[in-house]
Amino acid sequence: MYDHLRRGAVSGAVGGAVYGLYVALVGAPVVEYAEHLADHGAAAAGHDHAGAALGDGLAGAVSVGGSAALGLVAGLVVFGAVAYVVEPALPAVGGSYLLGLCGFLSASAVPWLVLPPAAPGVEPTVSATAGLTLYAGLAVAGATACVAAGAAFHRLPGRAAGAVGAVAVFAAVVGGAVFLAPSVAYEGSVPAGLGTAYTGVVVAGQLLLWGAVATVHDRLRRRPRPTATAAPTVAD
Repeated sequence: MYDHLRRGAVSGAVGGAVYGLYVALVGAPVVEYAEHLADHGAAAAGHDHAGAALGDGLAGAVSVGGSAALGLVAGLVVFGAVAYVVEPALPAVGGSYLLGLCGFLSASAVPWLVLPPAAPGVEPTVSATAGLTLYAGLAVAGATACVAAGAAFHRLPGRAAGAVGAVAVFAAVVGGAVFLAPSVAYEGSVPAGLGTAYTGVVVAGQLLLWGAVATVHDRLRRRPRPTATAAPTVAD
């Protein structure tokens, strides 16, 4: 268990650092521009620009730090604790990337089917508590779909049948969860190009996060363990 948590922590720390750098260089400027457009009316009415700049700088630092921490949490939970439980079912080659794919699907892609990422200035009509509950429920559904798909793959004979069965089971579980989830409307607007760019930045960032953590974990997982050498014996 210790080795799994250690590998997960190292992978998450490196992946979180990469993701934090991405947020600082790519994500934060897009968010700041979108917030500038959303708050343009308030700024024209005499907004305190110095205070806004200080607030934006602090918010950016918190965002980058939170992004790095997210990578560490993903490493510890998915590539540490979860990897320890499902290790026997993971393939020797590509197992880390399979974990990363399941993490991306569970934490991001499946919830986005109902609650897609929206640029500043566009808000869902549900309350924050209801939105968080819905997001968490869909994340659990995504994780359940991944586990069920893995079980189907191992139970069905042959790789082709297992792959088809895994995809079908995953689609059925996720489709049922999305069907049962309440629909969420959004209010507000931003320029169409900006909204598309913001969504692309968020999706690319999550893919980068899970891909970076999985890549480091794969290298650590395949690293040969040092073998203990037997102490020389003195012949009688």
